[in-house]
Amino acid sequence: MSDNEQEKNVIESYNNFESILKTIYETQNKAKLTIFKGILRETIPIVLYTSSNFEPYYADGITSTSQTSFRTRFFRIEDIVGSLVYLSLLYPMDVEGNYIDSMRVPYRLEKTKTIVSASIQNFCSVQCIDPKLVNRLSLEIGDKW
Repeated sequence: MSDNEQEKNVIESYNNFESILKTIYETQNKAKLTIFKGILRETIPIVLYTSSNFEPYYADGITSTSQTSFRTRFFRIEDIVGSLVYLSLLYPMDVEGNYIDSMRVPYRLEKTKTIVSASIQNFCSVQCIDPKLVNRLSLEIGDKW
């Protein structure tokens, strides 16, 4: 394969990935329209994988309520401007509402006000997570006998 063909494949791959991110972002925005209320979710949680080592991308943030620091790999696309994607961090929790830093999909995700920006070129793939996890109610676990 020539250098020209390789460059063309890289550009095509980047454009396809950017298109996927834009589709997720636009779907979230459509959820705000009256016609789609209750059908589409305003947050589609995603996990991004880095181009350099194909590992999940992580970011650090602070919770909106308790001002506690945390690390997450779950995000919401807030905006896409040029080659930058703006991501709000989603706080991962277990069934009891406690923070978890795990590779597993959490029981619940909570929106935060922390936003990071990253170049779309840093990523090679995206995984969408069930939107029903966002702001899902935690279970009250009673006293054990």
